[in-house]
Amino acid sequence: MLAYRQHMSRPFRLIVAVVAIYAFCWVKDWPRYYDDEELPPSKRPPPQTSVGPHRVDHDQLVVSVTTTANDVYSKLAPLILNTPVEDHGSLLLFSDLQTEIGSWPVFDVIWRFASGFVAETRELRRYRDQVDYARGSRPIYKLQKGDAEEEKKELATLDKYKILQSMAAAWEYRPDRSWYAFVGDETYVHRPHLLDWLSQYDAGAKHFFGNPPTQGVPAVFAAGGNSFILSRQVMKELFTDRKDLIKKWEKQIESRTSAFELVFGVLKVELKLDMVAAWPGISGFDPSTAPFSPTLWCEPVLMMHHVTPDMGSDLFKLEKERADNHLTDTPLRFADLWTRFMTPENLNDTRTDWDNLSSESSNARWNILFEGDPPDSERAKKREASPEACQEACVNTAYCMQWSYSSIPQKNWNDNPPTKCHLSSSIRFGAHAEPREAKIDVSGDRDGEKDLLTWTSGWRKQKFTAWASQQRCKAQHQ
Repeated sequence: MLAYRQHMSRPFRLIVAVVAIYAFCWVKDWPRYYDDEELPPSKRPPPQTSVGPHRVDHDQLVVSVTTTANDVYSKLAPLILNTPVEDHGSLLLFSDLQTEIGSWPVFDVIWRFASGFVAETRELRRYRDQVDYARGSRPIYKLQKGDAEEEKKELATLDKYKILQSMAAAWEYRPDRSWYAFVGDETYVHRPHLLDWLSQYDAGAKHFFGNPPTQGVPAVFAAGGNSFILSRQVMKELFTDRKDLIKKWEKQIESRTSAFELVFGVLKVELKLDMVAAWPGISGFDPSTAPFSPTLWCEPVLMMHHVTPDMGSDLFKLEKERADNHLTDTPLRFADLWTRFMTPENLNDTRTDWDNLSSESSNARWNILFEGDPPDSERAKKREASPEACQEACVNTAYCMQWSYSSIPQKNWNDNPPTKCHLSSSIRFGAHAEPREAKIDVSGDRDGEKDLLTWTSGWRKQKFTAWASQQRCKAQHQ
């Protein structure tokens, strides 16, 4: 043995020693931390458990998406592509015209009403025309209203007749699942955390989750989105225990203002059940409209609304990157949306023809109040002479993170009177705003006339980024 060692080179002996020490440490289970893939199966940690005692598997959350005949291919096709394969079996697609996207059926749920009801209901004329056009191979888009607002109202009317039938169809096609989510075709559902979040609740009890209506705005049931979640027990009591539920309510649909309001009424009357707010997890925001602020920063994202197909694709990529980087043990938060969507944007310069939503109704809680009479040192100085004056007011206000200037005074949805300068303690991206004619809503000689409304917006991104860099969200799921 000694002779053999004498013939071994010093580097070779060093390599043998290192290998022996590494093997000894591996057997003794040191060091304590490895990538999971490095460990033998017996040493790998168990899969992460749910935050609550009622584990929800992927097939126990049924997501029902409702769309319109004109949007089937433009909105549902990318939604399918951006849905993980493991969730395909629990995805249902409903519309107001029967069709297919490849191998995916899109079910016409208005067809489920009795033919006599469909033929006699005044508000279903658009539906009857769609069916006639489809049978005659005529393009359905010809039925669209020339005025965008009129078209929006007509489609919202059809939504009222689809919602209860969509709920009944979901229970029929995917019976006895734990949870049922009903969403629009521009809704982003972050399933990984939604499954975790729902595990806190017993699906055998009656639960109704969503974003409650926003009071004090023109469309109280539209501002927060129209998605909601029902537990298995609710669905069972509606569609198993009550066989004639839709027949009972179909005559009342016309008097309801929206599909969401109809669902509210049905659950209140039939089950004495009110919605439990899941805001801001379920909200009417998307990454471009989210009011980034301390209120939302560490909150998890469950659902977002008004998410365009291209934005949905970016969110899908973000989900995949988080999974690839082993970040799925923490929820997707609004802070993550800031990093992904807002950090790359150049918000250092003032933008013309841009509305960053400082005065929008959903920003009321962050819209900064101006001083009144007598002056109040705690409030912002009122500066309406120009965009530059408005910007100066923001810079000189401690909590102001952005400002916008409208050429016509606009409502701020709080105690501020209509004003041209709008200051906000949240920071939002917003969107390009084309100049347009708008009514002058202030009193005076020109009251009731129209003028050209333009928007100019600016941000204090560096200030907000400095604050954000100091934040650490706790490792919690709720």
